[in-house]
Amino acid sequence: MKRCLLPLLYCALLGSGAAVQAAPALGRVPKMIYARAPLVRIDPLAYPQFRGIDAELRNMVRRHGDRTVANGFCVVGYQLDGGTLETVLVWDNAQWLVRWWGSDASAPLEERDEVSASFSPVTDLRTDLVEDTRFPLGTRAVVRADAEALLADCQQFGRQYTVGPLPPDDEDAAY
Repeated sequence: MKRCLLPLLYCALLGSGAAVQAAPALGRVPKMIYARAPLVRIDPLAYPQFRGIDAELRNMVRRHGDRTVANGFCVVGYQLDGGTLETVLVWDNAQWLVRWWGSDASAPLEERDEVSASFSPVTDLRTDLVEDTRFPLGTRAVVRADAEALLADCQQFGRQYTVGPLPPDDEDAAY
C-alpha cells in the first residue's frame, strides 16, 4: 500500500502548472523527514537567499537532468528549530528531494552563478528510502512514510514549478 502512494503523489505533482501560488500554510507542520517538526512553513520567495529559485531550478536541470523535456518541481519552505530556513525542492523527473538552504543573498549573481541547489543534499526517492530506522543505510536514507508525508505537504502547501526544455549544451555554453 505504501509503495503505491509514492507514484500517485508523483503523478499529482507532474500534473501541475508553472509557479502556482500555494494554499495558505495553516495548521501544524508534521515531522516528516526532520528529527523535530519544523516550527512553521515559510514562503521561500519572501526571503532573499531563495530569490534565485527559478535560476537554481534551471541550473539543476542543466547539470543533472534531461534538458530536452519539461521538468516539474514542487517547492516548500520551512523554518526549523533554531531559526534555520530550509527549502525542499521535490524534483518529479529525477525523483529527488533536494534540501536547499539558499544562495548567498549578499552578492548579486547572474543565473549561471546560481549553483547552491545543484550541490545541496539529495535524497533519491528510488534508492534512498527505507521502511524503518532499524537498519540505517547511510546518511541519505529517509523513512518512506516520512518522505511520503513531505511529498503530501509539498503538494498541499508548496509552489509548483515547471522548467521547460532547455537549449542543447552547445547553445548554452555560458552555463
